[in-house]
Amino acid sequence: YLSGVNIKAGQEVKFPVLITASGDGLTYGMQNFPVIVKSQNLDLTQEVTLQLLLRNPTPPLKNYLPSIGYTIDVPEEIDPRDNVKIKVYLSNKNSLDIKDLTISIRSDFYNSDRTVALSPLENRIESFDLNLDKNIKPITDMLTVKVKVGDTDFTPVSTPVEILAYKNTANDEVVTKSFLKTTTEYIYTNDGNIKDKETVKIKTSLFSQLFTKTIPKASVEKNNDGRFLLWELELESKESETIIYIKNYRALFYVLVLLILGIIGYYLFRSPVLVRKETEVLKIEDQGISHLKVIIHLRNRSNKSIDEVKLIDRIPQIASLDNDFAVGTLSPDKVIRHEHKGTIIKWNIPTLDPFEERIISYNVISKLKIIGGVTLPAAVVKFNGKGKRIKKILSNKVTSSYWFFPFSFILTLFYS
Repeated sequence: YLSGVNIKAGQEVKFPVLITASGDGLTYGMQNFPVIVKSQNLDLTQEVTLQLLLRNPTPPLKNYLPSIGYTIDVPEEIDPRDNVKIKVYLSNKNSLDIKDLTISIRSDFYNSDRTVALSPLENRIESFDLNLDKNIKPITDMLTVKVKVGDTDFTPVSTPVEILAYKNTANDEVVTKSFLKTTTEYIYTNDGNIKDKETVKIKTSLFSQLFTKTIPKASVEKNNDGRFLLWELELESKESETIIYIKNYRALFYVLVLLILGIIGYYLFRSPVLVRKETEVLKIEDQGISHLKVIIHLRNRSNKSIDEVKLIDRIPQIASLDNDFAVGTLSPDKVIRHEHKGTIIKWNIPTLDPFEERIISYNVISKLKIIGGVTLPAAVVKFNGKGKRIKKILSNKVTSSYWFFPFSFILTLFYS
């Protein structure tokens, strides 16, 4: 390269020199570079040797590029109730000391990032706790793991993961007790992640059912194991339903108390005199009743004597009293025949001893033949009660019946 400059006497001149390397097979490194200065006016030439470093435009690399190998370990099926771990196996394949290796995990149900260091040629396992929401619905998702060093992204690794369905119905029981009443609340909660059907059975008995109330109302199932109250529950995830089971024996208690009080009151206030009336057909003529026997049972059922007992009985107009009294039978003290009331019969008994029973009987003759039957009025008993107060009791009314059978021998046999 030739160039020229003008320089005056005593003057210094600075000028640039442009140097360009050319040619093949250059030797890179320190080079001796001669610079020749020649005067055109004077026959003078001067050579200066300069030191010049010729640098390789593509020098060899002094640092390794990152080279990472990795795999993942995750279950194909995951129960969201379990504590599951995702394991990432890392391997540094050269001598590069990595300070900022980033691991990214992505899915619809889990996201996580972590930065770690990786020494030259180091193998390492990174664990991630996969704590899922227990209420997550069952799905099949794709879990993807990415690894990045600086600006270098490595090929992602993906694997399918199935979130399993599960059913778990929990039962909580609250019991409240009071007098002869027990209330039990059964609280059923579906802790699963899908809809659940639950059959609830409570053993019972026919007697116990009479005193049981349930909310909601239960159906009844009977099998070889016994009798059961039955409910069919359908619970969505996290849904609860309460069954109220009430056993109440208060009504039975009140009935028993009233019964006991009634019995006590009956024995306290019942009449000490008991009278019962019955009849017996003595004779049948022309397919009708013609003769009856009336029997009156009079009994003192107390342990004290009863004075001035009067027995009054009445015979309807359709019949009359047979005055022939059997031997040993107490005859009436007075017989009154009334135009409308019929025949009135009276007995006076001075004293009825404790637990004494008298049987009084008389015969009745029908004025007309009675076909079918006849009803006799109740007998009346009057006696002195406490404080000399007159008390009155009535016997039962009695009906004497007769049914005609066309076969005379059957009729005879029946009344024989």
